[in-house]
Amino acid sequence: MPTAADRLHLLYEVSRRLTSLDDLDELMRYSTQRTRELFDADGCALLFLDRERGELYFPVASQSAAQRVAEERLTEVRVPRDRGIAGWVLARDEAVRVDDVASDPRFYSGVDQATKMTTRSVLCAPLRSPSGNIGVIEVVNPAPGALTQEDVEFLEALAADIAVAHERALLYARLRGEVTNLRQACRRVGAGLALVGLVVGAGGIVGHLAWALPLAELPGRPGVLGGGMAVAVGVFLLAIGRGWIIPRSTHAT
Repeated sequence: MPTAADRLHLLYEVSRRLTSLDDLDELMRYSTQRTRELFDADGCALLFLDRERGELYFPVASQSAAQRVAEERLTEVRVPRDRGIAGWVLARDEAVRVDDVASDPRFYSGVDQATKMTTRSVLCAPLRSPSGNIGVIEVVNPAPGALTQEDVEFLEALAADIAVAHERALLYARLRGEVTNLRQACRRVGAGLALVGLVVGAGGIVGHLAWALPLAELPGRPGVLGGGMAVAVGVFLLAIGRGWIIPRSTHAT
C-alpha cells in the first residue's frame, strides 16, 4: 500500500505540472499510471461525464501489463451515468472503497464483460468542479492489504487536482477560441479600413493635383489626412490580427 510519502510526492508532482498545463493529456496519463503503481492495482482510470448523452466514458486508463488488451477496449466503453459504483459516486459526490464488488448491489458488470476483466475491489472518488462533478477516478483491484481512510482521502485530493486541470484546460481552450476570432475580426476590419484609406487618400491626392494646388498643402487636405489615418489604423489592426504586435501564445493545454 502507498506510504504517506508516496501519496504526498504524487500530489506534489500533479500540482507542479498543473501550474504549467503544457499537456493535459500527459498529466492525466501520468496521474493514472502513478496511482495504479502506488496501489499496485490492476488498473486506474478516469471516467468523464458526457452530459449530452448521459454517459461516462474512459478518456484515460492505465492498466497493468496483464491487462493491456483491456486498456484498449476501455476507450470504446460507455457506462450510463446512473449505473455502477462510478455512477453512484458521481451522483452522491462521495468517495468510496468497496473491498468486494461481488457483494455490492451498486456494481455494474458491463465494463468487465466488455473488457474481459474481473473486478474484485474498487476505490473511487469524484472529479469535483465549480459546475458540478465532471466524472470520477477509479482504482481497480488494488493489491491485497489493509486499505485505509487515508487512501480514500488521497484519491479525493488527487481527483480535485485533476478536475481543476481539466476545467482550466477547457477555459483556456475557450479563451484561445475567442482570441482567434478576435484576431480574425481585426484582420478583416484592418484590411477593409486600410483599403478604404488608400482609396480616399488617392482620391484626395488626385483632386489636389487636378486643382494644381501647392504640394506643400497636400498633407493637410482632408481626404489625404483622413485616408492616411484610416490606413494607419487599418495596418495597426492587421498587425494585431497577424500577431505582430501581440504575439500568439505558444503554449498548448
